[in-house]
Amino acid sequence: MMAQIKEIVNRLNTLKYYLLGANIILVVALITLSNVGVLPLKNVGDFLFFVALSFIFALYRPGWSFLFFIGTIALENINLAPEDLGIAIRPYQFLGILTLVAVGVRYYTNRLNFKLSRFGWTEYLVVLFALGGFLGSLNASGVEVAIKQSVIIVSFALLYFLVRIFIRDLEDIKRIIPFFLTSSFVIVIYAIWQNWQFMRGGNNFEVMPGRVNATFAEADWLGMFLILLLTILYVVAYNFYSKMKILNLNYKTYIFGYSCFVWLLIILSWMALIITVARSAWLGAGVVTIGMLGYLLLKKKIILSLMLSGAIVLAVGLVYIFNLTNFQLGNRIQSAASGDQEITIACKEDVQISSPIENTNQLKQYNCEHINLEDLEKEMVAGKIIKKIYRKDPNVSIRKEIYSKSFAEIKNNLVFGIGWGNISDVLGKDERGAGLNSSNIFLEVWLGAGIFGIISFLILIGYILLRGKLFFWKKILGGKFWRQDSGMDFFHLFLVLGAVAIIVPNLFNAGIMLGFLWVWMGVALARS
Repeated sequence: MMAQIKEIVNRLNTLKYYLLGANIILVVALITLSNVGVLPLKNVGDFLFFVALSFIFALYRPGWSFLFFIGTIALENINLAPEDLGIAIRPYQFLGILTLVAVGVRYYTNRLNFKLSRFGWTEYLVVLFALGGFLGSLNASGVEVAIKQSVIIVSFALLYFLVRIFIRDLEDIKRIIPFFLTSSFVIVIYAIWQNWQFMRGGNNFEVMPGRVNATFAEADWLGMFLILLLTILYVVAYNFYSKMKILNLNYKTYIFGYSCFVWLLIILSWMALIITVARSAWLGAGVVTIGMLGYLLLKKKIILSLMLSGAIVLAVGLVYIFNLTNFQLGNRIQSAASGDQEITIACKEDVQISSPIENTNQLKQYNCEHINLEDLEKEMVAGKIIKKIYRKDPNVSIRKEIYSKSFAEIKNNLVFGIGWGNISDVLGKDERGAGLNSSNIFLEVWLGAGIFGIISFLILIGYILLRGKLFFWKKILGGKFWRQDSGMDFFHLFLVLGAVAIIVPNLFNAGIMLGFLWVWMGVALARS
């Protein structure tokens, strides 16, 4: 036993683990400082000081700076820039751009200790995608907004190139996974804490009451991130399981400890995903999980598939045991299938209402009103009659109208689109005052970057998915599919499941300006 403890201590006492510890501290600090109002910084001088300090660090150790960039990739609702600058700068944008500039400086001063990759055809497609936004601004009703959004898209494209600089093979991918997973652990815990606080009346920093958003602007974005996180966790868990079987390792080894952490994070990630109450994310996670289970069953990994199924069941149980949501999750799932949504209403007298109703405005004629579950006790004390009825899910009609208007704009601006950020002028704003998007990433890209953008995007996404499928198809034809999986098998499994994780929820969302999407794309094209 002492030998195993000594092995663990020796492993922890390395630079890698010091950097991982710093990564965790950085993520926790940024979340805390944002919540208490220290961030964004209040004056430009302070901001420039941190720019200089961070740039010196990036010049000294660009590789370390890149690792912290990966670690902060999910901090979407944290802004570092003072209001006077007129722009929002997320931590990963801050670190990413400074790291990219540092690499450029070291390259031109002949101090870069590795060679830069040559441009491939995928990189030219990313450039074409970015340029499409500027062409789209020619048709924009709000030219200034379109150009500003196009510049932001360019910044995301630069982050893609940053990933391509540092991620070239499987070994590079292995180096960044711990940083991604440790920061993801913090974010998942934070998400669960949000609803723990909400259910107990505490301060929770949620955008929509009862729906966790953690470090994202809304619950749906967090849900999309969690699907990709689960995809990575599934593949890593399978990798560790295979290693322990091949090498005949026991539970005392460090790999077993890593594996336990991964399985814990799978359970916690599912808990967080459930309480986002994001149906598109649930659908995406379901498709990815079915794909993973199907692959494991084909490989005759029955025990591992049962472990995965058990982890999901346990996550659902823990949500209810710890009372982490007041949403009726079963009804939420049912409404997605039927289009009818169960709601709670309070009436002044006992009346019969034919169900489903078209919208809540019809309740007025019955002296009833739609209430939130947190107001249930108050309405009962007031002597109201509480009922549950069904209404037509408003999201269905809203999305139908959004898609109809989006297609009309595409038809009228087929080649160049209307520029990034301009579709909200057509669609209007939501109840929070934020401009609506097209609720579909492919429509959003076509509207924002025109035909050049959508063709580039479809080729990139399609190539990643096709590349993974062709790899396994060749193995099947060669009779090698049922052999023990190797590193390339895990990578291509990630390609297929990762593409599904990105595509499915984005059929109902438009998450093109999320940092993790561009990092995923850079990693997925690492060996192209």
